[in-house]
Amino acid sequence: MGITDFALTTGSGKVTAEQLARESGCDQDKVNEILPAGRLSALGPGESSWSLGRDAAAKVLARNGVSPEDIGLVIYAGSSEWGTPFWSPAAKIAQELGILQAHCYEVSNFCNAAPTAIRIADDQVKAGACRYALVVVADRLSELVDRPGGLVELFNFADGAAAVLVSAEKPRYEVLASANRTDPTFVDLYYGEVRENEVKVFRREGGEGLGEAFITNFTALTEQVLTAVGRGLADVAYLLVTHGNRNTQVKLLDTLGLPHERSVFNYEVEGHLGGADPLLALEDLERAGRLESGDLVLLATAGSGFTWGVTALQVV
Repeated sequence: MGITDFALTTGSGKVTAEQLARESGCDQDKVNEILPAGRLSALGPGESSWSLGRDAAAKVLARNGVSPEDIGLVIYAGSSEWGTPFWSPAAKIAQELGILQAHCYEVSNFCNAAPTAIRIADDQVKAGACRYALVVVADRLSELVDRPGGLVELFNFADGAAAVLVSAEKPRYEVLASANRTDPTFVDLYYGEVRENEVKVFRREGGEGLGEAFITNFTALTEQVLTAVGRGLADVAYLLVTHGNRNTQVKLLDTLGLPHERSVFNYEVEGHLGGADPLLALEDLERAGRLESGDLVLLATAGSGFTWGVTALQVV
């Protein structure tokens, strides 16, 4: 049991680093440092985060020959800013795909939502509650950035989605274990506010120690998960990290003593896709033929709150 397949989609629109600097008035070099790719994917005309998720889900179902009638659970994972208030994107995707008898709901844990939802889905499949579960990971992050406000650290926020098929049939990855923890000290650091009928993200003063908290919590959770599965750092084939900040990823690898080659750096390829980041990295490893049966892959994810999580997958 575990992850049978997954697929990704990104918005058809593009936002360039030059555009971000121009609209914000920020220094171009600073923007380039935050967005090394020089551009990011954004929602195009007529697109929404849920429609990207629907398209990814349709792709993964068709690729595996899974009928909508066989899906017993649909979980939509993200930041809870779905674009439409008091509404279920999970149910909307189910309706669009003809999934009419599944339990549909949302899991909100920001950029840590994807592995959280995958673990819930995997537990449900293992318990026999459903044959197939569908986890859709999507957010409209680029639309939440107040560019004139100049919060440069968020200028890499991009729009994309992933769909993960969880089942007991021909899994490609077994979900071995996960560990998560939240430090509420930072809960009020970032917040959303409606301005001119749009939700934008802002940051309050403070936040000292947040960077170190990333390293401390990721390190502790990595050790906890490895202990749970009876492995050590030497057994880790790859550590895939939320693509929010390159320096944080490098420092984490160095702290753990893992070579940089045992991770994936996509900062020159795309912006920050939220919960879909580690799945994009996993897709890259697959395409490059860098995974073998038995490989242990750790997903290190973090989201506002602040919550950190580490999930252990094993290639089947």
